Amino acid sequence: MTTQILNTEIEQYSAWRERVRGAVQELSRFLKDHNITDLRTHHQFETVLGSLVDDNLSVAFVAEFSRGKSEMINTIFFGNYKRRVLPSGSGRTTMCPTELLYDPDKPASIRLLPIESRQDERPLFQLKADEELWQEIEFDPDNSDSVAAALKGMTDNKLVSKNYAKKLNFDLLENDNSEIGLPVNKFDEVEIPSWRHAVINLPHPLLEMGLVILDTPGLNAIGAEPELTINQLSTAHTVIFILSHDTGVTSTDLELWETHLDGVSHKKKSAKGQGEDATNQLKLVALNKIDALWDGIRSDAQIESEIEAQVTATSKALKLERENIFPVSAQKGLLAKMENDPELFKRSNIGALEQAIADRLIPEKRTIVVSKVRSSLESILESASSIMGGRLKDADEHIAELRQLSSKNTDVISHIMLKVQAEKSALETDMQRYQALRAVYAKETKKLAKTLSEEKLEKLIAITKHNMTKCATSVTLQKTISKYFEHLNTYLDSAITQANEIANLSENITRDFEKGHGIANFKMRRLRLERYKQDVARLEAKHANLKKTRTLFFKEQMSITNKFYESVCSASRKIFSRALRDANNWNNNLMVPMETHVREHHTQLRRRLESVKRIHRASDTVEARLEELNIQQGTLVKQSDKLKFLQKTLEDILAEGEKVAQKTQEAAKKKVEKESAEVLYWDRKTNF
Repeated sequence: MTTQILNTEIEQYSAWRERVRGAVQELSRFLKDHNITDLRTHHQFETVLGSLVDDNLSVAFVAEFSRGKSEMINTIFFGNYKRRVLPSGSGRTTMCPTELLYDPDKPASIRLLPIESRQDERPLFQLKADEELWQEIEFDPDNSDSVAAALKGMTDNKLVSKNYAKKLNFDLLENDNSEIGLPVNKFDEVEIPSWRHAVINLPHPLLEMGLVILDTPGLNAIGAEPELTINQLSTAHTVIFILSHDTGVTSTDLELWETHLDGVSHKKKSAKGQGEDATNQLKLVALNKIDALWDGIRSDAQIESEIEAQVTATSKALKLERENIFPVSAQKGLLAKMENDPELFKRSNIGALEQAIADRLIPEKRTIVVSKVRSSLESILESASSIMGGRLKDADEHIAELRQLSSKNTDVISHIMLKVQAEKSALETDMQRYQALRAVYAKETKKLAKTLSEEKLEKLIAITKHNMTKCATSVTLQKTISKYFEHLNTYLDSAITQANEIANLSENITRDFEKGHGIANFKMRRLRLERYKQDVARLEAKHANLKKTRTLFFKEQMSITNKFYESVCSASRKIFSRALRDANNWNNNLMVPMETHVREHHTQLRRRLESVKRIHRASDTVEARLEELNIQQGTLVKQSDKLKFLQKTLEDILAEGEKVAQKTQEAAKKKVEKESAEVLYWDRKTNF
């Protein structure tokens, strides 16, 4: 009975992605075997192949505590275990952000980061690399009892003194005016989670195909762990926001939605050339626990009416299209899968949510992969085709030259030899001039890298954090925060200017080679850093509340400073890290097509010159050399045909992925339109 909707879609996506990887790998091997690529180009192929191997689909579950996040994950992804894999029950269960994934190089286990690591000021990515900090519990993945027992420990908590909780930088509910924080009991003790982060390595079929699941704690833990939770949410492809049907959208639900989830539009945008960073995050809302209405007193019509009213209210409160809201019962859905009960499963409506994830997440991911592969390999494949065309052209020209020598005409041979020698000398002279310009080019690229460097950003962060602790008024604190964002924009503006100067220099260099040697017209791809300014603007708008404090007591000052450092600075690091990565990739590959073509042209001139010299020395006859060249020409034609075939094969697979994604999206859209029309019809009928 268990639905295989999501499983099937992910399996098909994984198989298609593997075909893409195989086609890219075959192209890379062909270009390398025929000396068409250099080391940098080959490295770019390796980067694309690596991204296809490590590609993942991430789904994050977010809610206030006790809304049923862990139960929802158990139901959708682990119903085949016939029991709860993640700890789930009444009250708060998931006490720390939890990632579920699969790494075949590591044992099946749960790795736990102790809460004491909050005193370590290093960012999360550094803590993740420090194996000694983590505690690891291995389990038998084929034994559900072993899995559940190992995972149960992730819910551990402990009582500590209020002072110790403050030392760990927890927000505390110490008076009636506090809204977010951990409660303090009458003994001045605070219950805190034992673990700060959990990573579960589980050889589950979906996880093996690249699915990554993020289970988050409630709002209190999100406030305490913004780097671990919110920043991870921003990288998720799909976010499932879970509400309780009986309460609807509470004030804390709305705050969580507006503060952390409503910053990215789920309307489709162009992702061309932007790769993974251009992911359009899909947001779905699950109105959980509709089974509370199944009390045997309400009629089916009354239940449907109440559910529809709550869906409408939720849509209005969250400003979200109603087709993205799904009333479900995770608990009854899990029970239905455990007992193989199709009727109960249908009534739980979990299938509709699974279908929505499959219909929207997988097609969007296919589109991202297509965009990434095309943008990464476009210039390489254009250059490869140009080189193959150049080899064929050189072979044709050489054959045409030798056919003029039907008799051994010394004057003609000398003329051809001098002509080729002059071309070769001119090219070598221009190459020497180019090497001198490369020094200027390298200097500019270093400037660009320095502008976006981690060192420069960390210096700004340190100065800003120091200045924030010294602020005497809320006004100076606001100015300090604003100045931080001004500096970020200044750095990016400077990087944009430098990138344009590098592009102009490159265009001038290539133009000289195009005019002087008839080398192909190369398109210089510009580096687009403007989108990172948009990221900074969104970041500033998202954390505008940090500037709204009216009073500045020591507690508020420290709280704002900590939140700024953990949230804003952490997000800034990611923005600048991506910008620097793009800049380095752009710098490393900008001149590669031209340099490769110039080297190829030089090699062909050298071969032609050697051939004419051999004939001039009478060590060869024209006829013998023509026969060699005709054989080489035939080989080149076959190689050119093979290159075209491999390129077409890759493009066909990519186009197939686009077509499947478009077809799935159109089918889902028609389904939504049909359901919306039915809802409108019944609304009108009821009103009538």
